[in-house]
Amino acid sequence: MLHDWRGALDRIAMRAGFAKGQVRTKAFRHSYASARLQTLDGGDPVAIWTVSKELGHGSEVMLKTIYGHLGQVRHRAEHVEFRPEQHREVLADRLEALRTPGGH
Repeated sequence: MLHDWRGALDRIAMRAGFAKGQVRTKAFRHSYASARLQTLDGGDPVAIWTVSKELGHGSEVMLKTIYGHLGQVRHRAEHVEFRPEQHREVLADRLEALRTPGGH
């Protein structure tokens, strides 16, 4: 059983070229919230209230404050999508390090 999340995350992040402690689980939560707010719910944009509840918030205030601008995003999908190819140029060295046994 994995008990040391930070240690495991540090090892993976360092292999990808990030500094120890630079990647934390909060980044995953932020990425999910951003992507989820760009999805559809029954053909309509998902409600901020829905995403707030999924993240365990008691109200919509936090999401409106942090992610309110995403309501203007035109890309909408039925499901949460993460498209690494959009970041290929910036992350090229880090992605290659993950493909290479032993990292850097």
